[in-house]
Amino acid sequence: MAFMSFSGFFYARNDLRLFKIEKKSEIKSFFYKDYTLASFKDELNLNNEIFFYQSLKENLFKENDEILISNLGKKIILFRNFTQNSDNFAEAKLKQILLLIFLFLASIFFASLAAINEFGAIDLVFLMICLLLLVMGIINLGLLFKQIRILKSFSKKEMKEFLTQRMKKYAKK
Repeated sequence: MAFMSFSGFFYARNDLRLFKIEKKSEIKSFFYKDYTLASFKDELNLNNEIFFYQSLKENLFKENDEILISNLGKKIILFRNFTQNSDNFAEAKLKQILLLIFLFLASIFFASLAAINEFGAIDLVFLMICLLLLVMGIINLGLLFKQIRILKSFSKKEMKEFLTQRMKKYAKK
């Protein structure tokens, strides 16, 4: 049953990229600013790839900025801008912690609802869903801290060497 592969479904693979921004476009919405970044073609980026990022902050990127990103598909999850010496680590932590607070409050709400309604089945189902999402959120927060620590600890030169070695390794396969 080779067609039944759920590896992409169960495990979201983030990728690391180091590139220089060739073109950038910004679209300002009511709350967020949508960034579209196109990379230069070089030895680490064989294609002119386009990535997307959404933020509350303005002027995060400029053309010719050299950035290290952790991306999921075309969406930028974490970035470190070496040119401007900026990153989005605090914003990512804040979003994840706010999600955990919301899930914790929802779990308390459904636990109290279950106690009031003499532990009805529907209340217990919603409580289990909230608790499951809360545990998954805590695991994701731990992984987020680990990714941030990795992105902070490496210099641009070390990261370039690592990505070059990784590219050579996958090119041999």
